[in-house]
Amino acid sequence: MRRFATLTLLSLALGLVGPALLVAQDDAKKDAKPVETKKDEAAKPAEPKKDEAAKKEEPKKEEAAKKEEPKEAPLPSIPPDVEAKLEKARRAVAEAIVAAQDAGLVETTVTPPPILEILITGRATDARQLKNRTGVSPEVFGAWFTGHGKLEGFTAQKDVRIVNPSEGLSELYAQRASVLDRHIKAVRDAKAGDEAKKKADEEAKMKAAEAKKKADEEAKMKADEAKKKADAEAKMKADEAKKKADAEAKKKADAEAKKKADAEAKKKADEEAKKKADEEAKKKADDAKKADEEAKKKADDAKKDESKADDAKKDDAKTDKSDK
Repeated sequence: MRRFATLTLLSLALGLVGPALLVAQDDAKKDAKPVETKKDEAAKPAEPKKDEAAKKEEPKKEEAAKKEEPKEAPLPSIPPDVEAKLEKARRAVAEAIVAAQDAGLVETTVTPPPILEILITGRATDARQLKNRTGVSPEVFGAWFTGHGKLEGFTAQKDVRIVNPSEGLSELYAQRASVLDRHIKAVRDAKAGDEAKKKADEEAKMKAAEAKKKADEEAKMKADEAKKKADAEAKMKADEAKKKADAEAKKKADAEAKKKADAEAKKKADEEAKKKADEEAKKKADDAKKADEEAKKKADDAKKDESKADDAKKDDAKTDKSDK
């Protein structure tokens, strides 16, 4: 992580050096060459006056052309994770500078010391290079021409020049390419490995989730089947128990109904028998009473007959007595 941040900061530093170098070299050229005096322009023939309408049209065309030019897209904002890595890289670069200074490897004329040379070569020796007139690195050159370089008796425009490619500049940038490419490749490989690991972890997580989902579905299906079976068995037992209870209740009800019916039938039979017996007894009583009445009548008739017979006898006796 620290290596990646350091490399990123180096790229930023080099990007800032380029514009400064161009401006500084232009200034140096201006100082070195005297300004040429212009030839007498009075001898030149006067140019014909342009048409006033044409002059007015030119600004309008320029404005129209500017409006038609596509606007450059704004730069993307720096993400928080990138900013965090950059801050770590800055701290790592500061630690490297301090370590090199403490080890006596830094002899510089710029503040802060040049980053690229320390990171690539392990040292900064621009103070010697200026004194020896061998030329300095682009970073030191840019620092001098932006007010960050100082050495007594030296000025940027007069004394500071970039080292020639054949005298060390090409070698510096070759080392830069070698070091940075190696570290960039290592970071890319590590990132690719991290991405591969992340992808593998995600796939493993997805497979685990799918396996869990499948296991949960199977467990739920088994639980549903077991519940369904248990419910069916419980229902069957409940139906059997209800059927048995209904049969027993029906049997009991039938027995009670039969008992009640038998009791009612017996009661009815007893009532009918009693009624018949009462009727027969009444008939017998009536027949006996009738017989008694008939016997009494017969007795009365017999008594009357006897009385008549007695009266007849008496009459006969009277008659006989009269006759005599």
